[in-house]
Amino acid sequence: MTDRQTKSAIIQWMIPAAILVILIIVMLTDFSLKSRQAAADNVASLYLSKAEKYAEEVNYEIKGMTAAGKTIMQLIYEEKWMSAKRVAKMEKALYENSDAYAVLYYGGWGLGVLHDESRVEITEAGYFQEIRNALARMREEQKSENAPLIYYTYVFKDELGTGNSAVIAALTGGEKEEILLMYYPVEKLDALFTQPTFESNAFYAVVDADGEMIKVNGADNVLAEGGNIWKALKESGGDNELLQKAQVRIKNKTSGSFSVSLGGVDRRMVYAPVGINNWSLMIGIDQTYVDQQIDQEWKDSETMIRRLMIAVGIFLGVVVVINILGRLRNNEKRKKLEEKADTDLLTGLNNKLATERKMKEYMEKHPKEQALLFVLDVDNFKKINDTRGHAFGDEVLSALGHRMAAMFRSSDIIGRTGGDEFMILLKKLDSDELLEKEAKKLGDFFKDFQVGEYVKYAATASIGAAVFPRDGSDFESMYKAADSALYTAKKRGKSQLAFYGEEESKSEGIKKVERESKVTK
Repeated sequence: MTDRQTKSAIIQWMIPAAILVILIIVMLTDFSLKSRQAAADNVASLYLSKAEKYAEEVNYEIKGMTAAGKTIMQLIYEEKWMSAKRVAKMEKALYENSDAYAVLYYGGWGLGVLHDESRVEITEAGYFQEIRNALARMREEQKSENAPLIYYTYVFKDELGTGNSAVIAALTGGEKEEILLMYYPVEKLDALFTQPTFESNAFYAVVDADGEMIKVNGADNVLAEGGNIWKALKESGGDNELLQKAQVRIKNKTSGSFSVSLGGVDRRMVYAPVGINNWSLMIGIDQTYVDQQIDQEWKDSETMIRRLMIAVGIFLGVVVVINILGRLRNNEKRKKLEEKADTDLLTGLNNKLATERKMKEYMEKHPKEQALLFVLDVDNFKKINDTRGHAFGDEVLSALGHRMAAMFRSSDIIGRTGGDEFMILLKKLDSDELLEKEAKKLGDFFKDFQVGEYVKYAATASIGAAVFPRDGSDFESMYKAADSALYTAKKRGKSQLAFYGEEESKSEGIKKVERESKVTK
């Protein structure tokens, strides 16, 4: 191995190796970014899952209160008449066996009866008319008249003299005006949010479809019950478009999250539907805590990337050295094997596969460069084999192949593609004059072509010609065109050359070639 070969091999490998290293660095960088994004997505998915779980607990807590209420309401509804005392007794049982801090029955007259038998002017309460209207709508929509109906609402003041905020479950048995109200204390929801899932600085808020806060826990006076969370977020500089999208998703009872600044703290707001009305649970998580969780999630990937880069660098160095030496050894072997695989042993020309491959490659790389394709068959080749033997037939083919190879340029593509079929592609023929000149050269070749050591045999051939890219834009179409021209040449009586598109009678172009040939002789 010479110094020049060694240097050339090193350069040949250094360039692709450098490109490969750059590519790997780009890929690892991209992987690093994507893995961090994946870590962020995993954390977001985890938070969303936990928010949905908390929302389910809120649903279970509130709806759990009404389970016993359905039974009591059904009993009241089925009674044709029930005294106020008996109603109060049933209310008291419900009060003692549920989380409701007050139970009130309205039988259609002006006063409602509480579980302690006291009377309340419930029709004067602002929320009561909302409940009656809602139950009336639900009654119209339902198919079964006697099915129990439940409607939930939130009130900042219960109008019962306690001044409590409450979630009210209103139950009715059907068409009658009888309504059973169960008052759930929103303070009981605090117990659901005491778990340190998102550190102590996260806050939780149960909000209705319009953003009115039913319950807030851990907001440090930034948010207040009875206020509006969307208003608070907008006043803190929240993006209006982003907030509007979140509002729409919440009204559509969809989970999601968005980032916002609230009270000077960047937070990740995660929300999930509670499953009651259009209420949602919103959790405001400190963004610093979120980033810490993402870093922790991504930490293993980051370490892996560093180690992988080191390993890749060492591996590439070893591979480059080994391959430089191996490539130099194998280049010569590979070239010999490729040449052998591409060569027709009888003629020394390209074989069928190599011929077609090289012609296709040329046409793909030079789609606008004019070239001339010949397809030729030896005339009466079967007769040659039958009368003179296959050995002589092989001699004809061998002599034809070697002489054609010597006649044309080394850059042209010449091959044997069948038993007695040959193909020739002459490249870079920029003018019609060159086309005619090369056609004449091939036509004259067969006028003087003879084979045989003792008895000379004048072998002829029928030739079809097609011009690239005029007669075809790819190998397949060019071959069809040349083959069609070959068919025309054979119909003329063999020992002819025809261009694609000519009639069976000789064209002026071919006559001109023949006339010039006669003048030359």
